[in-house]
Amino acid sequence: MREPDPLSALLQEWKSPEPSPAFDRRIAAAYRNALPRPPIWRRFWRARVSVPMPVLAMGVLVAVVVLLVFRTASTPKPSTVSPNVVSLLNATGFVPLPNGQARVLSVAELKMEVKK
Repeated sequence: MREPDPLSALLQEWKSPEPSPAFDRRIAAAYRNALPRPPIWRRFWRARVSVPMPVLAMGVLVAVVVLLVFRTASTPKPSTVSPNVVSLLNATGFVPLPNGQARVLSVAELKMEVKK
């Protein structure tokens, strides 16, 4: 068995001093420097942005309005460049040419071909 040590009773009474705030900052900085930092692209994809709900709802509403405006604005309108240009054709009975060549005829040329 062990004999009672007078020093152990003294050590049990002793309280260690609290670390200073500077020591805490140094330890935290050393810990952060020891950890590997993830690449910037990974930090970008994990970033969080807090947006209030009314702002988010307004943004969605604006996006829907913009999409509707551009959807109706992008519908093609009939060309009024020349009255001799046909923009719509009836393709029923279309047979491709055997040699794969095609001719583009204006309306005036088409009328002349029909008259022949």
